[in-house]
Amino acid sequence: MHYFYTMNAIVHIPQNELREAIDCCWYHEAGHMDQAWYSIPYLHQELILNLGDQFSITTASQAFDYGPQGGLSGLYSRPMITSVSGQYKALGIILKPFGLYRLFGVHAPLLHQQLLRLDDILGDKTQQLLLQLEDCAMPIEKIYTLERFILAHARPQPIPEEILEAGHSSSLERGHIRSLQDNHHISPKKYIQTFHNVVGYTPKKYVQLHIVNAAIAQIAATPDKALTEIAYDNGFYDQAHFIRVFRSFAGMTPMAYKKAVVAGKVNDTFPNTIRL
Repeated sequence: MHYFYTMNAIVHIPQNELREAIDCCWYHEAGHMDQAWYSIPYLHQELILNLGDQFSITTASQAFDYGPQGGLSGLYSRPMITSVSGQYKALGIILKPFGLYRLFGVHAPLLHQQLLRLDDILGDKTQQLLLQLEDCAMPIEKIYTLERFILAHARPQPIPEEILEAGHSSSLERGHIRSLQDNHHISPKKYIQTFHNVVGYTPKKYVQLHIVNAAIAQIAATPDKALTEIAYDNGFYDQAHFIRVFRSFAGMTPMAYKKAVVAGKVNDTFPNTIRL
């Protein structure tokens, strides 16, 4: 069995070629819900198909209501509010930071302008998928159906090695990105353009988000640990640098986030999410 349950959701880890682009698929169903969450940007693109009632997200620049045709989101640079109301049924895919480019050749900057719907990528094939999902009696069948459909209709693109290498980076040291450029014999301008097209961020901003996410996970797991130690553990120069970069993505200070953890408002499974 390659799936497990968490927070009443079924989470499935692909065991085929989709692992190159997808971290996991999930399905979550509940009765009546009326809840909102504050979400700090995380290192994933995501596809969500809303099979229930109201499901929306709001950012500083846009609002989006999810429907059965789904919504495809890229990496965010600012927090967003997610809200659900009524019967909750949602099917989703958490992609790697470059997942949409790997699967369909979609340039990530498109996702900064708006959320794409699944039919923006699959066209009328989306309706075929929705009909197949309706025929699934069990939740795990919906996940397997979505996985098979994506695999069958993918238009895979290779990911440059220099981007994969930076994707595993956890260093804010000066010259780190320059060393990646030098090692792969690519000009700084070309490297930044390629990275931005595939991931949606410049390399520098991506690495900052990577470190902020590591700090978030550490605060959530060890709220008694001093924030100064967490700052140094994750490569920040000093506490002021930590606060400035953290707030630029999270819209709050590390201390404000820590208080939310202590108050029991942070999701244990997804520490980027704070219950409102």
